[in-house]
Amino acid sequence: MKQPRIHIAFYMLTDLLVAVITWLCFYVLRAFFYRYTFNMPSGFYIGLVIYVCGWLSLHFLTGTYTNLYQKSRVTELLKTIIVSTIGCLFLLFFFILKNPRTNNYDYYSEFFFLLIPVILLSGISRVIFLSVIKKQLIQKKVFFNTLLIGSGKKASAFYKDFLAANDNSGYTLTSYLNLNGKTLYFNNNNITQYKSHEDVSQLIAKEHIEEIIIAVEKNERELISAMLQKLSNKNVNIKLTPDTLDIISGAIHTTNIMGVPLIDVHNGLLPQWQQNVKRMIDIVIALLGCVLIFPIFLYAVIKLKLTSRGAVFYTQQRIGFKGKPFTMYKLRSMYDHAEDNGPMLSSDNDPRITAWGKVMRKWRLDELPQLWNIIKGDMSLVGPRPERKFYIDQLTSLHPEYTYLFKVKPGLTSWGMVKYGYATSIDEMIERMPYDLLYVENASVALDIKIMIYTISIILSGKGK
Repeated sequence: MKQPRIHIAFYMLTDLLVAVITWLCFYVLRAFFYRYTFNMPSGFYIGLVIYVCGWLSLHFLTGTYTNLYQKSRVTELLKTIIVSTIGCLFLLFFFILKNPRTNNYDYYSEFFFLLIPVILLSGISRVIFLSVIKKQLIQKKVFFNTLLIGSGKKASAFYKDFLAANDNSGYTLTSYLNLNGKTLYFNNNNITQYKSHEDVSQLIAKEHIEEIIIAVEKNERELISAMLQKLSNKNVNIKLTPDTLDIISGAIHTTNIMGVPLIDVHNGLLPQWQQNVKRMIDIVIALLGCVLIFPIFLYAVIKLKLTSRGAVFYTQQRIGFKGKPFTMYKLRSMYDHAEDNGPMLSSDNDPRITAWGKVMRKWRLDELPQLWNIIKGDMSLVGPRPERKFYIDQLTSLHPEYTYLFKVKPGLTSWGMVKYGYATSIDEMIERMPYDLLYVENASVALDIKIMIYTISIILSGKGK
């Protein structure tokens, strides 16, 4: 069933319009307050572009453009007031420091010329959007198919709480995966029950599952590890029912959804604000890289065309975040039709690599087109290197924990790449894997910066392989 979900792009477009209107209002109110004829001053349009980009960036960093259907109107309104105040205070101090006066009273007046329109227009637009969303959820026009994975009393208790809550968050329990063979009685005949032997991957696809809730007994906690391993490469949100000890210890952050406390298994592992900072760093550095490295890129392309026949760009399907395939771009470093006989990993003395290809690989020039993958959002600057399904199938058969790498976006460079460079065999991929698993479990913006610094030092020293 196709749902009329509001795309986050409309939310962003509204913020863009609010920024344009408030920038214009600011100058109109100044003209009215100081009693002079309104006109467009020099620098108006340049200031407008910087102002709009600044507001959109601030909203992005504070998580405004994530989880649109899980936002509260009251919380979002309070957040809008706080973010608007911070943004306007930044502009106030910027102008005071840039153009200090003996009497800064005018700046304080102008602060409110900007702050009040920003809060009013942003707040009203947020309330309108979220009211429409709330209505969609209440009327069941928008809903999230939810799979309950459980065993015995724990799953039964959750279901009773689910019925008693009767909330309007849009979660619709459509399926139940029974892990211990005991049938669970449901008041709703539309809930399909499955046995433990069912393939959870096929079940997710068949039932169009978006949310998964795992409810198992305390003495069956090992089932959670096994299930999380199976679900690590699935594009679904996962939540667990906590024990009393989990809640009172405060060691685990819980959320209250459907009137039931649940542990949220974060997809990106990083806190939301760090995920946003990481994404902004990705975009900014990738765009700057496209501009600054363009002469080197152009030279590499010309040299490639002059030294060997074939296409300039080489594309491959790789497996990315949550196991989703994407097309990765590289500059061709091998002779044309090098893999006509099937996938083969390269080695240091691989005869398929051209003379110029060896130079590009040494300085990582062949990876430059992946800046486009980063801008598109398929990849990040730092993350486990993406591999082809052909090799992933072999790796997961030997080491099922490899699927944990899909919990984050793949990267242009990684901890494993810093240690090993390109893998020339399955064994080297396995040797590199612990470093990438360590990255996944310890991911942070600070660690990303550290890995990028090491990567740059390797490239500048020409030690890449």
